[in-house]
Amino acid sequence: MVLKRMAARTMTVCLVLSMLFTQAAAAAGSATAPAAEKQGGVLPNEQNVTFSDLQNSYAREAVNRLAAVHLISGQGGDRFYPQKPMSRQDVAVLLAKVMGVQPKQPNQAVFADVPADSPYAPYVYGLAELGVLHGRSDGTLGAADPLTRQELAVLLTRLWKAGGGQMQSAAVPAYADEEEIADYAREAVTAVTAQRWMQGAGGNFRPQGTVTRGDAAIIAERVLNARYQQAEQADFTLNTAKLSVMAGTSTRVEVTPAGGTLPFSPVFAFDRPELGTVLPDGTFVAGPTPGKGTLTVTLGYRTKDIPVEITAAPEPQQPQDAVEPNEQPEAAAATGGTSEAKAAETAAPDAEKKAENGVSEANKPAETADSDKGDQAGTDTAPAKPNQAGHETEPASQPAEEEGLVNFAPGSFTSVQTMGKADAYFTQLEKQYPGPVGGLVTPSETWTGYNRQFGRKVTVALHEVKRLERVTLTFKQQKGAGITMPEWMDVEVSRDGRAWYYAGKAKHDVSPAEEAVVVRTLAVTLPKVEARYVRVSFPVKVFAFARQLEVWGTDLSKGESPSVLLPPENQKQTVVEEKTVRRVENMLLAYSGAYGERGIWRKEDFLPMVGYRTKDGYMVDQMFDTVLFLPYQILPATKEGWKEYMNDLFRSGQQLEALNDAMREFNRLRGTLYGTPTVENVVLALPYPNPAQTDFGSLDDKQPSLSFNAGQVGEEQAYQNRKQALEWYYRELKKRWDKAGFAYLKLEGIYWFHELIDDSAPKERELIRHMAGIVHDDALRFYWIPYYGAPGLAEWKSLYFDYAFLQPNYYNDKPVQLDRFEGTLDVVSKYDMGVEIEGDERMYRDPKFYQIYYNQLVAAHKLGMDKNRIHAYYFGSKTLLEAANSDDPVIRGIYDDTYKWMRGRFDREEYYLPEEMP
Repeated sequence: MVLKRMAARTMTVCLVLSMLFTQAAAAAGSATAPAAEKQGGVLPNEQNVTFSDLQNSYAREAVNRLAAVHLISGQGGDRFYPQKPMSRQDVAVLLAKVMGVQPKQPNQAVFADVPADSPYAPYVYGLAELGVLHGRSDGTLGAADPLTRQELAVLLTRLWKAGGGQMQSAAVPAYADEEEIADYAREAVTAVTAQRWMQGAGGNFRPQGTVTRGDAAIIAERVLNARYQQAEQADFTLNTAKLSVMAGTSTRVEVTPAGGTLPFSPVFAFDRPELGTVLPDGTFVAGPTPGKGTLTVTLGYRTKDIPVEITAAPEPQQPQDAVEPNEQPEAAAATGGTSEAKAAETAAPDAEKKAENGVSEANKPAETADSDKGDQAGTDTAPAKPNQAGHETEPASQPAEEEGLVNFAPGSFTSVQTMGKADAYFTQLEKQYPGPVGGLVTPSETWTGYNRQFGRKVTVALHEVKRLERVTLTFKQQKGAGITMPEWMDVEVSRDGRAWYYAGKAKHDVSPAEEAVVVRTLAVTLPKVEARYVRVSFPVKVFAFARQLEVWGTDLSKGESPSVLLPPENQKQTVVEEKTVRRVENMLLAYSGAYGERGIWRKEDFLPMVGYRTKDGYMVDQMFDTVLFLPYQILPATKEGWKEYMNDLFRSGQQLEALNDAMREFNRLRGTLYGTPTVENVVLALPYPNPAQTDFGSLDDKQPSLSFNAGQVGEEQAYQNRKQALEWYYRELKKRWDKAGFAYLKLEGIYWFHELIDDSAPKERELIRHMAGIVHDDALRFYWIPYYGAPGLAEWKSLYFDYAFLQPNYYNDKPVQLDRFEGTLDVVSKYDMGVEIEGDERMYRDPKFYQIYYNQLVAAHKLGMDKNRIHAYYFGSKTLLEAANSDDPVIRGIYDDTYKWMRGRFDREEYYLPEEMP
């Protein structure tokens, strides 16, 4: 696809001024009425308003929450007026926003009292097209009239059905005023009552009562919660697990819901637009060039990846009656060729242009100066500065055109925010790579650099609402210069710049370990959504380089927009802001993969571990903020053994998925599910490649089984085999984790499983340092728990571990003297380690082990080590769960006292002696 760019020097000044001066858009006076659209590329004022008339209102929490995400507003100043009736058109706008029904500008008015140019029209007619809103017999909507409660019940059931939802079918008690409910509304009233969206008061439903602004806010919040849940749990299947497409042809990816109707519009993305394009309906059009890429499908917040391979088209056979090169067969000229031929023509020019910026760029001279100075990834050293000479282009004065689509981004206002708390040092460092004049939307080969701070959100404000079809952003990886590709790119859209909706995600298959220079354009295809604002988000590990943010679409006057349903902006992004993730303080060891039920963790097992549950069942605080998953010592050092352990980790309903479900329930019980949910840290173990193993298995059908035994294959080969096995396992583990997309878990680090440094193992220290480098390249931490007196314990920092905990080994048959507790803590202090707290089921039935458990808590408390340190906790197989569920006050006390110790509120100063055992 040929890009036609027109440049104008005078635009440069305008771009600079647009970045220096912004104006706040005026807030609308109505509760939900959209603001009249403003001209000029600026962002509206997103400051939240505190309403003065909600102090004692039953709707205060719902109103404040909806206002915080800009789904509802007041009626001028700081007043909300919760007791006032809400008009039908205001209710329509509110319901459309919470359901994610994207507004669409009508060509003509259907309702006499909702003109096509009314700010309500895009929302009202969006609902009307879905069959949610029906007019009156006189051709009006009754837009300014109040809405009755039974009318709202009908709207809610229609809306939920249009959004692919299933209403609850539970039996509900009859209302005292049942006879007053109109026949057309009876079924709907029953449905919304079972759904707990509307429940009346005092046994009455009050069907003829008007819906107040406070009522509407409470009901809308309940619908929003259900919509969030739909987006999180969106279940769908694809008609193919992988695509193999011949160059110049097309095929369609079909998305099928698990049942009923699709709850959201599917969004497709592809990471190699120079090789092909995916259309809004899922049709993949391959260009003429063979290659591989990744197609990502998003539905709600769930994504699935499809590997794509474009194969070479067969060489055309020259017919006997060959035409001259300058002649064209009449048949082809008359028909214009097949759709496949047209597709090839469409994709060919763009493929030729962008192939220069693909992986083949690795064979060109590096674009950064001093790029041969070695790998700087994982450090705060600034990457070598790109040689920008000769690459600067003028900002375009007119949008570029591409096969009927227009790139509206050049000349638009942009803003950039960090995902985490802004850091002055990193911000200053990235100023060395400011990018082109006019910002990221400028058509330029110049790179813009971003340094750490979790990630970036780049918002583009177009000059007016457009029908958007594609968003692309180009990234670079140059590992030797500390620049890595972001793992993903998210796209959100908004009509008013306040209420945002999640469109979809683009992924790629570029390994962070890739040494070659790679330039990759991530392209998200939008379902022809009408929007003015676009927000692109991506994570930044150390340095990310980006250029040419493009927003392709058409004017509203060209064609029709389909009905589009998108989920609200995702409050739980993969990169989570600091305020929602607790730093590692208390890490629970969770053994799994063997011993039947003892090695299977379920949601109900994790819940009282991630949250402290009081005796009367209340979830009052987080408990273990981190879970370390590790195998039992019996795990065989074979490929099949490692694969089975990994499969067990990701098995449905247990281990990782169970922990994610438990965290969701924890947030629900704590009331943080849809605000700033708490996210649990996860550390995953690397199985140990036992140097005695002579038959690990083959990683490649063409290669023999790996041997880790130096006596059999020599020290160097044994080392290389061990390294190869660990790299394979880590890649597969990371791939499975990324694909799972756990909403309430964050991968914090990787654990080295062996508890000592084995000098007899081939190049053990080199192997550990090598794996530490790979872990650090992914911005993860490396953990270790050596036992008391273990060889190599004092070297943990030089081995590139980030954290090490001392395993005291109290739980054995030998008596543990008091000086042993203090000696253990001396080692912890000397080598700046964390401490592991030990316990198992014997402390419930044997006074000796009960005493040991408490005395280690006392010893650490006396030295202040229960505060300002991170701790690991070993409880065998789910031992502490028994204490959490026990009615025995002594056993239950172990759970309670462990929580107090974690929080620095443990107050026992004296050691237990044998005669003091309870």
